[in-house]
Amino acid sequence: MSEHRPSKKELLKSFREQREVGGVYAIKSTVTGKSLVISTTTISKAENQFAFARQTGSCVHPVIARDWETHGAGTFTLEILERMERKDEQSEGEFREDVRALEGLWREKIGQENLYG
Repeated sequence: MSEHRPSKKELLKSFREQREVGGVYAIKSTVTGKSLVISTTTISKAENQFAFARQTGSCVHPVIARDWETHGAGTFTLEILERMERKDEQSEGEFREDVRALEGLWREKIGQENLYG
C-alpha cells in the first residue's frame, strides 16, 4: 500500500487555511520570580525563538539580559498565558490590537511588582 504524500500545492493550501494564533506569554525567572509579559500574533514563533535562545544561551529579550547572563538560560521558562485565534472578520491590525489589549490585562493580573520592565 502506498502512502499519500501531499503535493506542494496541497501543502500551500493547507498552510493558507490555518488560522493565525496569537496571544500572551510570560518568560519567567525561577530565581527572581519576575516575569516578562509579551503579546504576539504568532505564539508558535515565540515558542520556537525561546527554545532556540535557551539552546544557544543567547538572551531572548534585552529587558531580561542581565538576569539571563547572571543566572543562565536554564533558569527561565516560557508559559503561554492565553491563546487567541484570529477571526475571519478581523484585519491584521485589529488582531494585533486585541492581543496587545490582552497583554495589558495580564500585566494588571500579574502585578507590576512581579514584572520585568
